Amino acid sequence: MTKPLASIIMTTYNQPRHLELALAGLLIQTEKNFELHIADDGSHAETSDIVERYMERAPFSMVYSWQQDLGYRKTKILNEAIRKSKADYFIFIDGDCIPHADFIRNHLRYRQKGYYLAGRRVELGPEFSERLTSEMVLRGDLNRPNLGLIASCLKKDSGYWHRSIPVYNPFLRKILKMERVDDLKGCNFSVDRESLFKINGFDEDYQGYAREDTDLELRLQYLGLKIKSLKGLAIQYHVWHERLSESEGNKTKLRELTTSTSPTCRNGLKKLS
Repeated sequence: MTKPLASIIMTTYNQPRHLELALAGLLIQTEKNFELHIADDGSHAETSDIVERYMERAPFSMVYSWQQDLGYRKTKILNEAIRKSKADYFIFIDGDCIPHADFIRNHLRYRQKGYYLAGRRVELGPEFSERLTSEMVLRGDLNRPNLGLIASCLKKDSGYWHRSIPVYNPFLRKILKMERVDDLKGCNFSVDRESLFKINGFDEDYQGYAREDTDLELRLQYLGLKIKSLKGLAIQYHVWHERLSESEGNKTKLRELTTSTSPTCRNGLKKLS
């Protein structure tokens, strides 16, 4: 079989409705040559039922990795999915984020040696998220100007509507300052396989919510990579849910990393002595 152009790594945990919306977005991608790895941090059976249903209809390969729910261990299941992947390029997305139809195409189109790519997301509010269905996603309602979303933003339900507008023209991108992005978010970034394996993947010492993506970014920078903006190019929509509290232990560990220059974590894709 031909090697896929990209391995999509999608994380999830007990959000079956959100996951179904995200999977619907992947079904209508303009770029078809990719594989999907779902990294499940211990969800109940309802999630696996949805995955099985989409496996039957997806035109791309799907691999499902699940681990027992022993607390927030996102980095561990991410590394498991990465080890099973085949492509030379990784695109990371969360299972509560719906990708625009050109999401994968643009991550691949704008990839550049020596860079990792970082996009942003539209924040869907609780009211709009409740009304959204997989049928709406499949017919492309989020791939064109959406009056319902605009109204939702005007009511202060949803936010960042402007991030739903594709901007390809280099001059406009410069004027609108879309060529600048401060950091990567774990829900929307991409990087080449060689670089990810050189830094030994995600650090599994991060247990609990947040900061594992910042850790990964710093180590990519220690390796010599630079950030490249995909604002207005890698468009995605975050389905609303209650926010988790950040892990204090992860914050402490990240502060320790800022005093280091080593790109390689010890407890990652491989366990280093």
